[in-house]
Amino acid sequence: MDLNKGLLTLTLVEGKLSHDTEVMGKMSPYITIVYKKHKLKSKIHNYGGKTPKWGDEFVLDVESPADEFILRVWDQDLTTSDAVGFTKIKLSSLMINCGVEDWFTIMYDNKPAGEVKLKSVFEPEGGNAYDQMQAKLAEQTSRLQQEAEEAKQAAAAMAQQQQVLSA
Repeated sequence: MDLNKGLLTLTLVEGKLSHDTEVMGKMSPYITIVYKKHKLKSKIHNYGGKTPKWGDEFVLDVESPADEFILRVWDQDLTTSDAVGFTKIKLSSLMINCGVEDWFTIMYDNKPAGEVKLKSVFEPEGGNAYDQMQAKLAEQTSRLQQEAEEAKQAAAAMAQQQQVLSA
């Protein structure tokens, strides 16, 4: 059993955000994770303000504990998203004792912008729950591919409408 390779289930629990992007009203925060050229996105906590709760769960395929991912917190506005903060996280910090539950500080403009609570479960390759987690990863990958295809189709339809309108 290789303890440096396996699957990491990452749960985005909640946030305590100090950088508020809204002048009036409450923020609607969500998280993106960029890992190995893949972008994962949490659900938006509408009007979650400075204390959002997510509960989204993602499975990451770990090839090396030295790998890292970028976690960004965004505020969804009507037409755009504003950056709340980001951090880089080494996978090794989430693999300790086969998983952790801890707060990670996010930064904005080189200043602390709050914290995000993450929960992880690491299953080494060949471990008892590895096959179950691999099925979750396959399901997640399939869902992401389907969402990307739907987004491409929607973009193509919008481009077609734009051509009709400008003709």
